[in-house]
Amino acid sequence: MSTTSAAPATTVAVRLTGLARADTGRADTGSVGAGRVGTGRTDTGSGGLDTAPGRLDVVPVAAPEPGPGEVLVRVTAVGLCGTDLAVRSGARPVPELPWTVGHEGGGRVVAVGAGVDPGRVGEVVVVEPNLACGRCRFCVAGRTSACPDRRSLGVNAPGLLAGLVAVPAGYAHALPAGLDPATAERVVACVEPWVVTRAALRRAAPEPGSRCLVVGAGSQGTLLCLTLLAAGHVPVVAEPHDGRRRRAVDLGAEELVPGEVFGTVFETSGAPAAWPTAVAAVDRAGTLLLIGQHDGESPVNTHDLVQRQVTVTGSLIYDHPGDFAGALADLPAVADALVGLMEPEPFAQDRAAAAFDAVATADRKVWLAP
Repeated sequence: MSTTSAAPATTVAVRLTGLARADTGRADTGSVGAGRVGTGRTDTGSGGLDTAPGRLDVVPVAAPEPGPGEVLVRVTAVGLCGTDLAVRSGARPVPELPWTVGHEGGGRVVAVGAGVDPGRVGEVVVVEPNLACGRCRFCVAGRTSACPDRRSLGVNAPGLLAGLVAVPAGYAHALPAGLDPATAERVVACVEPWVVTRAALRRAAPEPGSRCLVVGAGSQGTLLCLTLLAAGHVPVVAEPHDGRRRRAVDLGAEELVPGEVFGTVFETSGAPAAWPTAVAAVDRAGTLLLIGQHDGESPVNTHDLVQRQVTVTGSLIYDHPGDFAGALADLPAVADALVGLMEPEPFAQDRAAAAFDAVATADRKVWLAP
């Protein structure tokens, strides 16, 4: 039983239908559906799809019903990032194919399940896509980002690139009242990666008013520049891509002057070639915080790090529920700036492959409007 505003019986989803296996190079297919996220339960989608490595198809699927403690969200915007590219390429294996992708987004609540306030229907929400177990020692300690049983939408639980998704109500965060409705329905594609940068800043804890180096001015790096500026810091960027570097500077960042060192350095790109720049720029007794990831090897001179007493730490996503709650309280002050970091127009669902292809070179946030 659900309280609803006429949820349809069917919807559509962008699903990865073909993937080159790392061990054989063959395209693989499966039979899992899409629609319900975070619970491991899915609805059956269309079969008989042609497949090709990395292929994305828009397919009809059964519309999910919100279960107890869930809300049904009509998705309005989904952003893309490096994780999505890794899923498409097979570098981040998914449980089955076809597979619904996407994890940065949200939309409008159209129905609620048992135990959820019916007054939530109509809310514009951003979905927190990393669902912690809530029981392990890390969750109990407030470090939900370290939960070993965490389910990540679009990675090991079906994702958000669908017309309708059912999600746990506690992970569907209402945007503050007063935001322009069009802005609210668009900015949800950018909120989750912005919260990642706020969590990184919280963990790094630079001195007030610090000059901080941001290595990489892609989507994550540019959002971090915005976060640093809002907190009263001075972001300095190291970025080889002219368009991305100019966008960060237009936002208020400064360009790196060779030889300058920093008490706090953030590496956001995950590119192996960025490691030497990041390490060399950390001052004595400074902190190098890693947000970007890669699976290759990076040279580490432990003698150098020890002699300079450099702290190297990783910052993974955010902790539930505090990081999202704090971010949403501050969202009205930066919502327009966040929208300004997004591509002016979304890709349609039927151009999902083109959207994924655009991520690697775009100097703004690429997003889709399901």
